Amino acid sequence: MVEVAKGDLKAYRYLFDNHFADLCNFLLIYLHDRNLAEELALDIFAYVWEKREDIEIKSSFRNYLFTAAKNQAVSHFRKQQKHFFTDLGLEAPDAIDPISAEHIIENEELQQMINNAIDSLPAQSKRIYQMAWEQNLSYKEIADELGLSVKTVENHVGIALRKLRERLRPYYKQIFVFWIISNFF
Repeated sequence: MVEVAKGDLKAYRYLFDNHFADLCNFLLIYLHDRNLAEELALDIFAYVWEKREDIEIKSSFRNYLFTAAKNQAVSHFRKQQKHFFTDLGLEAPDAIDPISAEHIIENEELQQMINNAIDSLPAQSKRIYQMAWEQNLSYKEIADELGLSVKTVENHVGIALRKLRERLRPYYKQIFVFWIISNFF
């Protein structure tokens, strides 16, 4: 890392080549999304290069990277939590009740409730919602695939989110706990 701090690109490339794949695999354990894992790993290496003169490594470079990766994953999940509630037009709770056996048993019922809410959407709104949220397609990709304008896609997503918000509002804390269980356990 001393050579990297001096701006040595070969030393940086050596660190990148020796740690990038392991870092991606580590992030993949938490994120379950290879593209996102690679994106966050690249962000970490970009940060290392940008801050190379200021970074103090107390143990090993590998430990530094994996700590940074864990922090990036946690930050990502916090942002996702915020977006999850914002998209439903709800405030994120300050604290979530501890996960109990009762919560785990309720997951199946909760998933069915969510599925029923999605199934109750108008056909086109449902299709567009699923393309956006389940297939992770952009509004532009959806518009191109369905031969619609991006504005029409946005309108259908808005309809879907309003209807889901109305039906699921009383259950948002349970839904969030379910989401945590689904993504971390």
